[in-house]
Amino acid sequence: MVSFHFLNESTASKFSAAFGPPCSSDNDPDSLTSQFNEHCLSILDNICPVRTRSVPAVNPTPWFNDSLRSLKRQCRKFERLWKKTHLHVHLLHLKDLLTSFNSAVRDARVSYFSILVSQSKGKPKVLFNTISSIVSPASPTASIHSVADCENFLSFFVDKVNKVRSSISPSALSPPLPTPTRPIILDSFAPVSLPKLTKLVNSMKTSACPLDILPSSLFKSAFQSIGPSVLSIFNASLVSGQVPAYFKNAVIHPLLKKRSLDASLHSSFRPISKLPFISKILEEVVAKQLTAALDEQNIYDCLQSGFRRTHSTETALLRVSNDLLTHSDAGDCSVLVLLDLTAAFDTVDHHLLLERLRDWVGLLGTALEWFSSYLSERSFSVAVSKFRSSTTSLTHGVPQGTVLGPLLFLLYLLPFQHILSSFKGISYHLFR
Repeated sequence: MVSFHFLNESTASKFSAAFGPPCSSDNDPDSLTSQFNEHCLSILDNICPVRTRSVPAVNPTPWFNDSLRSLKRQCRKFERLWKKTHLHVHLLHLKDLLTSFNSAVRDARVSYFSILVSQSKGKPKVLFNTISSIVSPASPTASIHSVADCENFLSFFVDKVNKVRSSISPSALSPPLPTPTRPIILDSFAPVSLPKLTKLVNSMKTSACPLDILPSSLFKSAFQSIGPSVLSIFNASLVSGQVPAYFKNAVIHPLLKKRSLDASLHSSFRPISKLPFISKILEEVVAKQLTAALDEQNIYDCLQSGFRRTHSTETALLRVSNDLLTHSDAGDCSVLVLLDLTAAFDTVDHHLLLERLRDWVGLLGTALEWFSSYLSERSFSVAVSKFRSSTTSLTHGVPQGTVLGPLLFLLYLLPFQHILSSFKGISYHLFR
């Protein structure tokens, strides 16, 4: 059973008409966010009350068109007829229809993905996702039948990170590194304008999170009305250096890493974080300003691939292959060492990260305060279907499923370039 607000074509216009102009003059991000959420929820409850119904699990088949549905109905019709008459002629006709139906399904599927691939020229990310969906279908989520199952997953994810952190000796937490003399590149975030925010919202993909007050599709379609209120929240956050508490809550969905793994083991699942859609928009605003400052000052490690424009798996493979071939041509031997970090995002130390944002990146003032607020007092729970665990605090790690998480992790690793380059004869490349 699923409870939800039933939206239709007229919901956006009704919601926009009922929302009205922003009336609060408060400058506190938390107060503005609470007022916004309460107002949105009251309007939704009024124009489209919550409904509860049973929703069967259906595999997505976007290529299943009206022609296939008609053929399927004919197959069902002659199947019923044959079961009623048991005549051989009806069985033969049913077999012919099934052959035609299966052939049409294959053709429709091939045509659908051929069009997707042809439309993905110059879009490697879209092409990769399309091929991945064909070769490796999405793994199922955990089979959870009670709140206790959610609590067990919550305890496992928390204990896993704690064990990794406790296995690191205290002396290894802070290796002796020279403090770089980095000039200040950003001491405050500039308030965003409504036209820029509108353009950003329109460019974002829709997503679903149980914590969303407004579904992302309605958020985007009604943004002309809610935009000024959202703008007030964002600019209050940017100016004050404080992130609303609502933006720092996440819901974890356990997802099976591989279909071949034992689904009865918690270790076979990876935690997939879902955050409110509105929080992702604010992170995009901050990420754009931070990325512009990083690019201008060339802060990134030049040998870092992943989560950077024009620095992908291709550049990482090209760099490593070139180093191996160059040393081979010179008659030298090469030893390739691959280092994989366990629970890399989840074990990031917040204190060290803030130090590196200050010393290695050059953040100060309300810009640094904003990230301090962003990392502090975060929380998450585990939820699948109608079951949900209690909420626990997130005391370390950069939040997965966020816009800023990967970028912060790259900045957390900035001292690596100093450590590795200090060893003579070692070539390295970082990829995340």
